[in-house]
Amino acid sequence: MKLDLHDAEGLNARLEQVLVQDKERFDFPEYFARWLFGERLDARGARKEMGFNAYEGPAHIGKFFGWHTNANFADYLPEDQAGALAATSAEIDTKLFEAYGLPTNLPLIAKLGRYNAQDHMLMRSYPVPERNRVRTLLDFGAGHARLANLGFNDPDETRRITTYIAMEAIPSTYFTQLAYLKGLGLRIWEYLDHCDQDLTQADLQAAIESHDVIHIPTWRHDLLPDGCVDMVSCVQVLKELPGPLVNALMPIFSRVTQKTGAIYIRDHQQFHNPNHMPIPQLLQANGFTLEFAPQIVDRVELHGDPRIWRKVDPAHFVSEQHNG
Repeated sequence: MKLDLHDAEGLNARLEQVLVQDKERFDFPEYFARWLFGERLDARGARKEMGFNAYEGPAHIGKFFGWHTNANFADYLPEDQAGALAATSAEIDTKLFEAYGLPTNLPLIAKLGRYNAQDHMLMRSYPVPERNRVRTLLDFGAGHARLANLGFNDPDETRRITTYIAMEAIPSTYFTQLAYLKGLGLRIWEYLDHCDQDLTQADLQAAIESHDVIHIPTWRHDLLPDGCVDMVSCVQVLKELPGPLVNALMPIFSRVTQKTGAIYIRDHQQFHNPNHMPIPQLLQANGFTLEFAPQIVDRVELHGDPRIWRKVDPAHFVSEQHNG
């Protein structure tokens, strides 16, 4: 069926229908379709304007931008680089808002542009071997899919991605991502267009090679081929998930990253830990080692602590030792 981004009621019902059907077919744990953050806000009656439970049409993009109204995005990054990237991001978002007929709050769009520039730069803030260059990015809990903006449009072509994979389970976020990605004019492989087929990892590999974007719900992680991504991005998400889901995700991330792939994490290490999961220990247990962790003052010098965990390829190091 063709997905109509303006048919909010129909889209919400469609995702729920697919969730029920997939649960019957694949019998995955229920926590793959949950996100504690939205549940806590709904329980408190807070942030109702976000509408976490239901997508409300393309205007939901503006709601996700509005979420950041009161956040402090100050940073220590070089202004000549961060400012230029932020301006590029804001220019693209302004055109997207205008195309959807949404009110263009230019200061807020500029603010999100700066936030995008931060993550884009921090993922690439030091030289890495060519094998570790980020070409395919898996954005887990991708928000409104903002990382696709500069990922595909960095003026420096050597820092652009070729494929963006967005994974999500919450209806409002899932369809907001789809609306935003369509607004960017990208070639999208959408799971809901193919979910009635008997899909395999080979089908996903073919889609990765022929599309800019792969958009799938969290519970179909099994479709991602082994070693298909260079980096997984988890921005303000891992601490918001059910504990069993965090445990389940670590071996999944290890499986889908290439031999020396990485996980980029940005969240508040000291101020916020609702699920109380030992994320560093879980990463280490699944073959990742901490590679990058700038010593910054969270919420003063940057909003959230960025870290990059690199997957260790034992065969590579055995080879190096032998050759040495």
